[in-house]
Formats: sequence, C-alpha cells, structure tokens
Amino acid sequence: MKIKVEKLCGCRDAETKKKYSRGQCPELTRRTHGSWTYRIWVPKELVPLVGRTELSGSGYETKKAAEEEAEKAAGHVRAGQRHIGGLTVGAYLTDWLGRKNALRPTTRARYEQFVRLHLVPYLGELPVAGLRAEHIDTALKLAATASQERPGRPIGPATVKDVLQMLRSALNDAVKQRMISFNPADGVELASYTPPEVEPWEAEEVGRFLDEAAGDRLSAMFELIALAGLRRGEACGATWSGLDEAAAVLTISQQIVKNDTAYGVWPPKTRNGKRKVDLDPTLIGSLMGHRLRQDDERAAVGDRWDNGALPDEHGRPVQLAELMFTHPSGRHLDPQYVTRRMQQIARRVGLLGTVRASAAARSRTVVIGTRYRPAEGTWTLYRDREPIGQVTVIGVTREGPRSVLHLAGPLSVALEVGDEIGDRLLSPRRLHDLRHSSASIQLAEGVDIALVSKRLGHSTPSITGALYVHLLRSKGQQAAATIAAAIPRAVRSGDGLGSSDQRVVAGGSSSGVSAGQSTRPRRRKIAKKAEAPGFEPGRGCCPQPH
Repeated sequence: MKIKVEKLCGCRDAETKKKYSRGQCPELTRRTHGSWTYRIWVPKELVPLVGRTELSGSGYETKKAAEEEAEKAAGHVRAGQRHIGGLTVGAYLTDWLGRKNALRPTTRARYEQFVRLHLVPYLGELPVAGLRAEHIDTALKLAATASQERPGRPIGPATVKDVLQMLRSALNDAVKQRMISFNPADGVELASYTPPEVEPWEAEEVGRFLDEAAGDRLSAMFELIALAGLRRGEACGATWSGLDEAAAVLTISQQIVKNDTAYGVWPPKTRNGKRKVDLDPTLIGSLMGHRLRQDDERAAVGDRWDNGALPDEHGRPVQLAELMFTHPSGRHLDPQYVTRRMQQIARRVGLLGTVRASAAARSRTVVIGTRYRPAEGTWTLYRDREPIGQVTVIGVTREGPRSVLHLAGPLSVALEVGDEIGDRLLSPRRLHDLRHSSASIQLAEGVDIALVSKRLGHSTPSITGALYVHLLRSKGQQAAATIAAAIPRAVRSGDGLGSSDQRVVAGGSSSGVSAGQSTRPRRRKIAKKAEAPGFEPGRGCCPQPH
C-alpha cells in the first residue's frame, strides 16, 4: 500500500499569479510555513469495500502527526473499513431507517419521532466518523431539557433510554458495515432509573368494568381482552375462522395496527404471538351472542358488507374477511377508537355524574350533567379521581339536559366544574392494562408463569416474569413456607422466635424428645460438637497466644 507524507501550502507565484505545484513553494523550507498532509492509494482489491481509490488528510502541524494519522487510515483500509467522509449523523439515521424493512409501523413511527425531535437537532450535523460518547450524552440531556418547553408531555428517563437504544442499534449497523470501527453509544452511561411497576385493575375492578360494558356492542371484545389477555391489535384482527367452538380455542394469526393515519394488517408482535388461546365456556357464549348481533348488522347492510383491505408488512394489499369485531358497516375497527370506547365505559363505572357548575361550600344543591345512576343515596366526591368528601342526595330535579341534586346537608367542600360524584370510581387505565390485569389475575390464582407467558404471546417467560415479578410476592411467601416445611430437621434454632415454638422432625412429629424431657441439654450438646479445636467461648474465633 503506497503512502506519501509531504508538506504543502496554497501560495502563488508573485509574477505569474499561479499556484505553485505540489511542494514547489520556496517558503516550505520555513518551519512555520504550510502544513503536513498524507495520501494513501487504496489497493484495487480493497476499493469495493473502502469505496474510494485514494484517501487523504491535511492540516497537521508536524510530519510525525501526519504519519500517525496515515497509519491509522491505512489500518482501516487493510481492514476493509468503508470511507464515509463527512457523512452526517442526520443523513445516516435517515438512510438507516429507510433500510429497516422489518420495523413494525408503530415502531417506525416512534423511531422517526426520536430522530426528528431528539437526535437531529443536536447531533444531525456532526460527522458519523467524529461522533463520540460525550456528544451523545450532551445531546440526550439537551433533548430532555427542550422537551420541558414544548407542548405535550416531556420525555422521561424511559424515553431517553429508548432513544439511546435506538441510536446504539443504528450505530451497531454502521460498525457491521465497517463504516466506523467502534460504537460511541456504548460509552454512554445514563442516570439510574427504576421503571414503574405495572399496577393493573384488580379482579373485582375488572368485573365491574365488564358489567358496565355488558350493554355495549363491543362488550365481547373487552371480555376477550380481559380474560384471554389479547393485545388490542390482535382483538381487532381476530377472525371467526380462527375460532374452534368445539375445542374452545381461538387462533391468533394477525393484528390490525395503526401508524399515524395509516392502517396495516401484520403478524402478531412476537414469534410466539401466533398462538392458540384457550377460552372458557362463558367467553365462548359471549362471542356467540356477539356473532348473532353481527349477523343482524350484516343482514341490514347486505352486499355492501366489507371488512376492507389493508397492506401487510411488505406493502401488499390483503383483503380482510370474517373479522369478529367490526364497525356496523362491516369495516375493520380503528384500534384507537377501541381504546377511546373502553375509557369512556371505564369512566362511567360507579359514576353518578360530573359537576357542570361550581358550587360553594355549605351549598345544598349540585348541578351535574348526564346522570348514570338513580340519584338518591350517599355518594363520594372526587377530584381527579381522588376522594375529597361525601354527600347524601335526597332528591333530584331536571333542568334541560342537566340534573340538580338536592342534598341532605351542606357541602363540606367547594366543588369545581369537572369534579365527579360516584361510588368506587375506577382509576384511569389504558385498554392495554386489561391485558395486564388478565396476566396478574392468572398469576395471583396460581397459574404457572410459563403458561401465562404462552397465553399472552410473550417471546419468553422471562419477559412475563420481568413485567409481573412484583405480583408474585404472595407466591414467594408460600414458596418460603413450603420449602421450610419440606425439609425434615431434628432441631430448628428459630423455634420460639417465630410464629411457632414447635419443632418439626422427620416423619412429621412435633417433638424430637420424650414428654417432659428438657431440650436445653440437647441444645448445649449439639453446640459443643460444633466447636472447633482451640475455640474458647467468649474469647473469639481463634486461640489466643500466650
């Protein structure tokens, strides 16, 4: 490999006004004039990998510095590393996203947002070859600060971690393609962060939600998600052809997803997502009842009944058919509509009504909007779903679309527009939290975690365990008691210190000595056998020198 190091400048001949040829300027003999450069001629066999026939560098103050950089560049050439010149981080990430053909629509949309909002403004103009860990660390901090000033929810530690993981993945691809020799994102250390634990609705709360949803045309869908643990997109994509009534099994083979305004029909999220889910007889009955209602809707629409067509992960159109859950016209459901509908129903659980006119403390009337329950009785006052007091309603009168509640006594607190009156209102949850509730209830009832993982379609049981480990605490106590009871022992040193002073021995008897015999001598005897040679009680673990 040919390498040339020389000193150059940009001077011109005073008479001809032409630039001197390489190395011909008479001033180059001066130490401070010009700068050192290097040129490398890439061997023909490496040109396809490197992408250039010649590499160069300039601006070095000393010949030694130029030679060192030339050797580094030559090492990259020998390793077949591509020469990317001034390729910027912004240009590379845009190109990288364009080549990620296997990304799901929702993931692609999120990555594009990461690049547009959190990376390009702070790293976009930097050359990929010069990117370092400190640049990335500074950019992430600036992005977190800037998000505080933008409309919408500011980014937190979890989003910062996701942005870094995406950038690390993108730069790993650059390393694999020999564009850079190392991944600078590997050197970034984020502040410690503990993700919040999943706290879904309890079984009783799920039951109250399903009771409230019983009259809705999508009630069977919510029941399927809550009992079988389906993802939202999987429920939207569930088909009647996938239901085996005799075996009480539903096959999950597709899901409907939405990316901004674009819909698509994709395989389930993970490899294990394509699965068979066992259903209980009650759920089968709910689905059959829903099918009868859907048949009536189909009959009303007639030949215009059509589930629609959506692109698959490769962009090819797929004609949808036999969808379980549709719009009354037959079209597939918008997954975001399903979420909004679930939250509307959940908000009504236990709700009497929402305050529509402010009421001062000591007032004896309260104006609410739509009334969902008979008014008479004792109710809790809520602000942001947190209790702030109680009222007893003794009567109600109508004023147009509103209701005026007459109270048995004066208000103890002032009420604002938007406050709510009800009984055991549900805390706000996402539709996806019904899936979390399904998992937590199964684990709480002793269903094996491997089976729960399979029903949920997680890639591995470890994912299930990581998400719901805090829900297994009671099972941990049971495991501790089980193993302690399973090991036969003649003496338990903790006797009398815990909840029982009985000693369990082999064969299940409660005592290892005859009735009336003291256990103290036996304990001292056992302790003496355990003494090591040279041990003197009260003088430490080792014999003392005389």
